[in-house]
Amino acid sequence: MKQKLIVICGGQSSEHIVSRMSCTSVLNNLNKDKYDVTLVGIDKDGTWYQLPLDIPDLSQDSWLDRATKIDQVFDLLKQQDVAFPVLHGAYGEDGTIQGLFELANLPYVGCRVLASAVSMDKIYTKKILETVGIPQVKSLYIKKRYDGDLVVVDHQFNEIKDVETTIKEELGFPCFIKASRSGSSVGCYRVDKQADLMSKLLDAAKYDRHIVVEECVDCIELETAVLGNDDPIVSRVGQIMPHGEFYTFESKYEDAESKTCIPALVDQNIQEKIRDYALKVFKAVDGHGLSRVDFFLDKKTNQIYLNEINTLPGFTKISMYPQLMNDFGISYSELLDRVILLAFDR
Repeated sequence: MKQKLIVICGGQSSEHIVSRMSCTSVLNNLNKDKYDVTLVGIDKDGTWYQLPLDIPDLSQDSWLDRATKIDQVFDLLKQQDVAFPVLHGAYGEDGTIQGLFELANLPYVGCRVLASAVSMDKIYTKKILETVGIPQVKSLYIKKRYDGDLVVVDHQFNEIKDVETTIKEELGFPCFIKASRSGSSVGCYRVDKQADLMSKLLDAAKYDRHIVVEECVDCIELETAVLGNDDPIVSRVGQIMPHGEFYTFESKYEDAESKTCIPALVDQNIQEKIRDYALKVFKAVDGHGLSRVDFFLDKKTNQIYLNEINTLPGFTKISMYPQLMNDFGISYSELLDRVILLAFDR
């Protein structure tokens, strides 16, 4: 008997279009003999729609043309055997929809509520992983208060009002600004001079009240894929070769000159250390099912630094996670079967 699988895409985050791109690839590689699929799209306003399964490309503007609005979302969830949220960013990767699945007593692909929420917030990821000795670049936590003021929040959660001076003295320039709970490099900026600092902080604050400012390291970007629950496997290390100064949204999804390389063109001992760190990161946040764990390698010192953990990594045809798993010997279709099977470990 086929499993009743609900696949959900879109969502309200800044990564809405990436989700739809990922979902197209997922649907193209699902074994239709194993699953009775219900396809759901969430628009940017948060409205849920049931979609026909014959849409060739969900990234097209016409994706909702034949959609039917869903009035009883919870009832629909209760009718399913398992959920696959092909969602990235806020309301999809941050523990919120995972909590809805828990309330519906519905098994689902990916990390649970705590791991999803913690890993989505770069600031709190850093705080947890500091306790297990994962090396990270020097950084500061900037918060936009509800009154609109920006402040630096120190390790004791004291608020420092002189943001500009604190960043200049503790990190210097250039530095990187990142919206803490955004992904796909949305809300991420490189700042080369102090004159641009506050405007870029305000730009990042449009995406999130929590902002990370990190020191700039001349580095290689490396990624690993983790798959499993109790005894997860870790792929070989892949290398990102962005076309441009760093891996922006455009270079990830729109620039054909950006490349990836598996295995990475770095020393084997460094790769093994990164794989060890990736496994520790996954376990430290109580990961479940799958994650992609990203690192920086300092070109001058060979020091490894954690970048971030992605609990619902991209599944587009060019995404690194399925590429890394394919290199490991797990095809895209088999990978989907595995992550769905892992969802039932509760």
